[in-house]
Amino acid sequence: MKLNSASALNISLHWDSNDIQPVGRLAYRDRMAFLEYDETFLAARVHISPVHHRTGGGLHRPDDPSAFAGLHGVFNDSLPDGWGRLLVDRRALQLGIDPATLTPLDRLACVGCSGIGALCYEPVSDVWQPGPEKIALEQLATDAGRVLAGDASEILSVLGQVGGSPGGARPKALVAINENGHAIHGTAQIPEDYQHYLVKFPGPDDPVDIAAIELAYGMMARDAGVITTENRLLGGNQGNSFFASKRFDRHGSGRVHVHSACGLLYSDIRSPALDYKDLILLTRAVTRDRRQCKAMFRLAVFNVLAHNRDDHARQFSFIMARDGTWTMAPAYDLTWSQGPGGEQSCSVMGHGRDITQAHLIQLARQADLNESDAAEIIDQCRAATVKWPLFAAEAGVGKKSIALIGQALAKVRV
Repeated sequence: MKLNSASALNISLHWDSNDIQPVGRLAYRDRMAFLEYDETFLAARVHISPVHHRTGGGLHRPDDPSAFAGLHGVFNDSLPDGWGRLLVDRRALQLGIDPATLTPLDRLACVGCSGIGALCYEPVSDVWQPGPEKIALEQLATDAGRVLAGDASEILSVLGQVGGSPGGARPKALVAINENGHAIHGTAQIPEDYQHYLVKFPGPDDPVDIAAIELAYGMMARDAGVITTENRLLGGNQGNSFFASKRFDRHGSGRVHVHSACGLLYSDIRSPALDYKDLILLTRAVTRDRRQCKAMFRLAVFNVLAHNRDDHARQFSFIMARDGTWTMAPAYDLTWSQGPGGEQSCSVMGHGRDITQAHLIQLARQADLNESDAAEIIDQCRAATVKWPLFAAEAGVGKKSIALIGQALAKVRV
């Protein structure tokens, strides 16, 4: 078991166990990646990254070589950040490798075929030791806390197998869950009575009821007309709850291609510069569907009114079906957050704070919505956020958090 240095990788789309579509070959030289599409993929006329990397012959360089360590945005989406990157770095140290020497291709090889979406990278660097099939979520949460505290022991491999691929700062696990809440490793083939979920564990700075808060936000978003995936709470043996979100990139054994706004636009999430106008224009360019633009506008309104200010470019994704058609992915990572400097990470017509209804109406024009239709969406989102105490109580949010978030929502006036 070792981490092989990846000088080149073969890329494919694994739509299903019996439907694997070669995409091309990826090489890395002088801190820059080069992509060459497969001849059969060229003939398919499918675009895995339709903004900057439409399928064509020759070598394709990243649109912005200074971003993503010289990697193409579409492949950077496969790489974990935060928690997943920490696990890989700790495992590299265990294997006697300086994490700073790992190239983006080395890290993609660690992801292999276990990442979000349908993209797969071979040859795979199998760096994680085999673990038990059944998973105790309570133990995973405890072990995640040990890793965050600096423990790099034998628990890394189990965490790496289930949590080495998702993005985001909070500890996560990709598992399969049945109706009784039993969890098993869930990145490959799973039994018919199980479904793919992403489970989040509390971070060191999270409130104790963070899982219930996120569940309540999902309920509130659906009441506002925002399309989300199915969410649930999983109980731990010690009374703790973990937030579980059904994966929209998996449908049984089938998979879909996922591409974030971050990867599509080469947008740096550490330096917020994205505007919802950009996201609506991106939605139009990728999906060519006015209804999808309306959905993006609705999500923008909800995030503003719901005080969800961690709305950076990696929090918005699009999914591509086997035939190359694109739609918006269901909304995810919806929760109360302060945002950078108390502002939305994604601005509204240039405004990060003190956003008014006039600003939202101006944004709506980018989605080809008239003022009446825009006002209807705003009113629906506002009505949903007013019901925060009801959703919070149903989800089991503590009284302190209900009051704190309720006060913050009451201060949002557009």
